[in-house]
Amino acid sequence: MNNEQQTTGLKKQLSTAQILLYGIGTMLGAGIYVLVGKVAGYAGSLAPLSFLIAGVLAGLTAYSYSLLSPRFPKSGGEIVYVSKAFNSRRLATLIGWGIVFTALISASAIIKGFVGYLDVFIELPDALVIIVTMILLGLLAIWGISESLNVIGLITLIEVGGLLFVIFVVGVDFKEFSSHFSEMFLSAPGYDVFAVFQGAFLAFYAFVGFEDLANVAEEAKDPKKSMPIAIMASLFITLFLYIAVAVIAVVSLPLNVLSTTDAPMAEILASKGQNYVFVISLISLLAVLNGVLAQVIMGSRVLYGMAGQNSAPNVFYRVHNKFRTPILATIVIAIGIVLLAVFVPIVELANTTSYVIISVFVLVNLSQTKLSYKEFGRKCLRHRQFILPLLAAILCVVFLVYKIIAVWLA
Repeated sequence: MNNEQQTTGLKKQLSTAQILLYGIGTMLGAGIYVLVGKVAGYAGSLAPLSFLIAGVLAGLTAYSYSLLSPRFPKSGGEIVYVSKAFNSRRLATLIGWGIVFTALISASAIIKGFVGYLDVFIELPDALVIIVTMILLGLLAIWGISESLNVIGLITLIEVGGLLFVIFVVGVDFKEFSSHFSEMFLSAPGYDVFAVFQGAFLAFYAFVGFEDLANVAEEAKDPKKSMPIAIMASLFITLFLYIAVAVIAVVSLPLNVLSTTDAPMAEILASKGQNYVFVISLISLLAVLNGVLAQVIMGSRVLYGMAGQNSAPNVFYRVHNKFRTPILATIVIAIGIVLLAVFVPIVELANTTSYVIISVFVLVNLSQTKLSYKEFGRKCLRHRQFILPLLAAILCVVFLVYKIIAVWLA
């Protein structure tokens, strides 16, 4: 790296609050507006318990990220973690391209969802909507990381407000909650432990997104302080919201309706008035945009980080002289999203992203485990920095094997 690159690198300007809202926004997305019904299809009234289990599973991996991201505050964090732990550039490069691949596919699938939501309000050609939307989001991402995260933060507050709005409008009194508590968190007739864990496996994907925070660590003002707080706090806040919404959904809707609807939040509010449904649909539209912008930022930072590690063409390591953002990496990610969204069926590709992201989690947890062993030696078994990441790695492997078997038997 030459001196010019050192002085014109990514700008350190992100506060803890900005990173925290970014984390909440990437996890919330539009998923909770749909996913709670799908989880209830497996776990029934025990859907809140499924979300709780999923949150604990995700939290263990988030803990590894909270240790590694302040220690190695670099864009493309996972690449650095794996490289430092296993001293394998080839494995780190493979992980990097895997993350870029998941960002492209995820954003492509999300922006197709945006087109679907927009059709409720106005019908336009899909390709036109996708291209114009990506041009605007790409320009915003190039304009600045702080500006982009301010927009994400604002939309995140609207999303959280939307969920609180549902909770407030529906209203569940304490007596009603208490009478249903055991059916939602302990046991329910007709459902077994395997059904609850199937729901938890599905709910796990509602928490995917905390790992994106690692890729903006290089732009944090104080990564050692901000990253652990932002990663863990965003996960706990999201977990609380998910469980609260799941409780409202289980109490408010019959299970046969909840498990079959594609819009549970709108279904819950339908009895309160059509205007409420309109509000939730509009919030869902904004939530989808938030998800796309978050993936553009994450994908471009990973590509930038890979170029800095000589694992991708060096041209992607260039930043804009004024805005200090990875301009070429951002443009390539945006173009890739447009091409995939317009020309490629996303469903099958989107399914493969789950395998890639869980594999990344396995390697990140093992990276923290190995680094802890190097630090503590045989005394590592006394330290949670070793034990919890090792447990997280084992659970992620179980998760991965379960997914493979479930698809094979289907």
